[in-house]
Amino acid sequence: MSENTGVLACNRTLIRLMNRAASRVFSAGNLQFSEEHPKISLPATESSLPEYYNLERFAHREDYHARLQTFVKAGAVSAVWDRNAGDRGQLSRISLENPYKLAEILDIDLPWDTTKKAIYELEHASNIDNPRVKIIVDAWSRGKAPGGIAAEQSHHFVDALKVIEASRMLNTGNKDVMLRRLSIQLFGDSKRIESLRHPLTFLLDGESESEDDDVFTELGLVKHPQPMLLSGASVVTVHTEDQHIPLARPYIGLRPDKIISLNCSKDRIKRVITIENLASFNEAAEHSRNPEELLIIYVAGNPTPAFLGAYLRILESIKPELVQHWGDIDLGGFKIASKLANKAMEAGYKLTLLSMNPVHAIIGTPPKAPKHKIEKIIAICNQYGWDKEAQGFELSPFFQEQEIIIWSY
Repeated sequence: MSENTGVLACNRTLIRLMNRAASRVFSAGNLQFSEEHPKISLPATESSLPEYYNLERFAHREDYHARLQTFVKAGAVSAVWDRNAGDRGQLSRISLENPYKLAEILDIDLPWDTTKKAIYELEHASNIDNPRVKIIVDAWSRGKAPGGIAAEQSHHFVDALKVIEASRMLNTGNKDVMLRRLSIQLFGDSKRIESLRHPLTFLLDGESESEDDDVFTELGLVKHPQPMLLSGASVVTVHTEDQHIPLARPYIGLRPDKIISLNCSKDRIKRVITIENLASFNEAAEHSRNPEELLIIYVAGNPTPAFLGAYLRILESIKPELVQHWGDIDLGGFKIASKLANKAMEAGYKLTLLSMNPVHAIIGTPPKAPKHKIEKIIAICNQYGWDKEAQGFELSPFFQEQEIIIWSY
């Protein structure tokens, strides 16, 4: 309404004064307001108080003055008037005296108190120690928004921590958890967890470039169970809870948590190759030259805890001579390879890579990959002893999708 124009303009001025106080508090990083500094004030100029100078009607300016007097009388702010303009005829300067009284009259929370509350809730949201919580707390204490999430939106990080804790408690048996079922149990909303993709990614590894569902797979959360596809000779059988199932070409699919072991009735499997993408797996599974001693496994992208558990049991039961992985030549592909490598090490194997050296596998002239991603890939390669691949990225810093590369085993 028009009669509130001056009041609203005054409120905007005082909120800006509060924001200046908040900037000072956050610059110190201790979330404490100190009165020892010079007073925070706004001179009554067109650039500093545009909402005041934009009041065209005398009545609106009088409403502004009257509203301001409420805060002056309460000791929240002080005002200096231009004596040449008559009694309170022209504002000269507004200074902050007591931010707590200012917030009380405005009926708002002090920004640094909001941040204190957000930090408390974050630090008490989970029993699992997450090193990235300290990064968030340090950023909030300085008025920053880590991962694009400010303290006022702390519920997103709080809920994400609850998801991480719940998923890890439920995944103790290497069994995948139904994502939407868990979302209903935790929040009464089947899609709440999916809306937390970004804060979950930040809390887990800080990567913002992850594939959409990678963060959920990392936690063992799936919309529906993915079968493990196996391709090999019929002399190999899969031992499940109550039966032995022979392998078949091009492949068979079973829930990974149901796979207990693999058994060979003749010569043992000598080589196990995991393949990241479905098109490449199908091509490999149907290839006529695949020898009898080869087992091919479809990874279905980022391996879930259930998949990794079955992968370990397979390696321990068939004891192959060589364990390999073939995937995309990019950061996501090498992260997947690193997870498989860790699980292979539990069975006593060093995972090697197949057709993932960009020097030999790049086809055509793809665009040069981002430097920071190349550096991360080289770090992964150095960690797992993939020296040739590391050297390949130094010489040829390019990415390549697996499907472009032809299966040539």
